[in-house]
Amino acid sequence: MDEPLDNVWRALADPTRRALLDELRDGPRTTGDLVACVPEMTRFGVMKHLTVLEDAGLLVSRKEGRTRWNHLNAVPLRRVYERWVSRYEDRWAGSLMNLKRRAEAPGTKETDMGTKLLDQPARVAVVETQVTIDAPRTKVFDLFFEGAPDWFYENEETRKTQPSKIERRVGGIFSMTYANGDENMLGWVTMIKEGKKVRFRGDCTMPGAVIMNMTVAFEDAGSGCRVSISHRMAGEFADGDPGEFEAGWADGLAKLKKLCEG
Repeated sequence: MDEPLDNVWRALADPTRRALLDELRDGPRTTGDLVACVPEMTRFGVMKHLTVLEDAGLLVSRKEGRTRWNHLNAVPLRRVYERWVSRYEDRWAGSLMNLKRRAEAPGTKETDMGTKLLDQPARVAVVETQVTIDAPRTKVFDLFFEGAPDWFYENEETRKTQPSKIERRVGGIFSMTYANGDENMLGWVTMIKEGKKVRFRGDCTMPGAVIMNMTVAFEDAGSGCRVSISHRMAGEFADGDPGEFEAGWADGLAKLKKLCEG
């Protein structure tokens, strides 16, 4: 019998599909952009590859007018990662990746007034990810708030925290409280459509001049629920920051899935 991850492996087995995912790594691309990246293939052929990636959950598409935007979805990759990578190996891999980012980070310039001018310009990034959960939409929506301490993204630092919380009201805070009493507010709730959509705004405690809008949509998918996250960030941030948020949301959605189906 096929395992749930078999479609992911099949999708990744083809070099053209891997190349298309590489194009999506730095942000969403239109279908026309992706077709142009594979000049030796017809549009129909590229569309067939995109369909395979979408069926495997590795790609999320959104239509804006006549334009179809394609986004990389990291949740299936996160599930592969969690199955074969131990927490011990994760700590070493994470440490080495942090060292790489620090070594490759853009420099700064000092002015006569002591002001630091970043080489990194302000820009915009969009992260899209989703997961389908075998549970009713109302249950998933409830546990998104009530189960935040159990599903929200953890790393080596936040494992030492008290439970995270998401207040179920407009103006409610989305935060983590540390064991020593310190609190980090990631954002605040700006919209709730009961059972359908939640939107946050904040800076997720990033040190730079940055603002983020995070929209979480809940849709019926057969007998289950599809949860989609669109995370938009604008301002000054490093090249690796969107990928960090993508990994964080993928980790959180995988845990939310386990929580709701458990």
